[in-house]
Amino acid sequence: MSKLRSVFVVSLALFLLINAALSFTSPFKFDPYKFSYRGWSWWAMDALRHEEQPCNVAMLGSSLVVSAVAGCDANYLNQALDLTKHHHVAYLDNRFTEQFGGTFHCFDLAAPGQMPSDAYLSLKAMVATANRPDVVIYGVGPRDFIDSTLCGPNDTEPFQYLKRIVNIDEVGNAAFRSFWSRLDWYMQKALFMYDYSLDCRLALARETERFINKRIPCPYSDHPFTWWDRTRVMPQYLPAEVHPQAIISGPLKRNEITFKDNTIEYKQRYKKPDRETFRTQMYFMRKLSEYCHRERIELVVVNMPITKQNVDILPPGVYKNYLAALTEFAWNHNIVFYDLCNFDKYTKEDFHDTVHLNAFGARKFFDSLLAVVDADPRVQSALAMSGTQLAERNRLDAKYAHDRDVNHTQIAPLKTAPAL
Repeated sequence: MSKLRSVFVVSLALFLLINAALSFTSPFKFDPYKFSYRGWSWWAMDALRHEEQPCNVAMLGSSLVVSAVAGCDANYLNQALDLTKHHHVAYLDNRFTEQFGGTFHCFDLAAPGQMPSDAYLSLKAMVATANRPDVVIYGVGPRDFIDSTLCGPNDTEPFQYLKRIVNIDEVGNAAFRSFWSRLDWYMQKALFMYDYSLDCRLALARETERFINKRIPCPYSDHPFTWWDRTRVMPQYLPAEVHPQAIISGPLKRNEITFKDNTIEYKQRYKKPDRETFRTQMYFMRKLSEYCHRERIELVVVNMPITKQNVDILPPGVYKNYLAALTEFAWNHNIVFYDLCNFDKYTKEDFHDTVHLNAFGARKFFDSLLAVVDADPRVQSALAMSGTQLAERNRLDAKYAHDRDVNHTQIAPLKTAPAL
């Protein structure tokens, strides 16, 4: 027994020593943008890392914003959009240019299920890619603060991925609410091998796949096994993974409008509004506001349009308290808040279901947003200045590229003297 105890103590000491050595020396460089699957946030970050033009406006929000942007742009551009690739807001870009002059390049950071905790990490991750917007428009709904199907901020797909890219030490105690999730976080901070366990698994899987493909080539088949086959056979495996061409938003015609009653789903989401969940998400709203102030970003929070039918599912007083909390928050933290949920302005003809706007409702929403922005000197000034600065930057970049090309063509290559 004493021998086994000695072996255990030696093994534990050796394990801790190796972890300490790895923590201080960092001999391995892992890519934080790699993940076990490509979810919605992965595609957004991948697009940001390959952006050629700076983005001066960003959209944040849940599927309420995703649906509005996708539907409006599909009709505006009159083409089907692959949402793994389409991350811009073409309609808003052009309307901002018409209204405020200059140049606008709006990036859509919204993701299905996005909570304020995800929005905070998303904006920080965007800035980490050297894309700092001047204005952020954040569309919210009551579900974003009280979703009963989530236990904590770390349950969402965006949070699981984005915490690899940005430092979360400042908000860790709020993000990990349960004892086990907090213990897991502490272990990641303390143990190098535990913290980078996913990276090690990814590297091992990559090398194993390379070895197998080399030793045992995949046999030829007229019908190779694809991602679509896998999701059909194993629908619950990596449910948050998104594949190109899997989510397409096409132009919508008036005679094609349909309305789906998703009341049952939202009864589950609104079933038990948890005060602690609400306080936690308001805490992340505060962190988002503080971050925007530090980075000199104008934050505009917008209460998104949803149906009266959906609001009626909420327990009495919850929606009223939600609006009051956002209004007070905006006042206390000196940010802009617009309530654009007007039950008289929108009908079922403007929605896909009880919360998601279709292309026609989205056009109404963006036009309403433009109207209130145009009447607000603070946001109007921020957008006008941002558009002017981006236009000037693009002009200077184009001039520099032109001058470089001219100088390159004017300098003739040196001729080598003939050999004697």
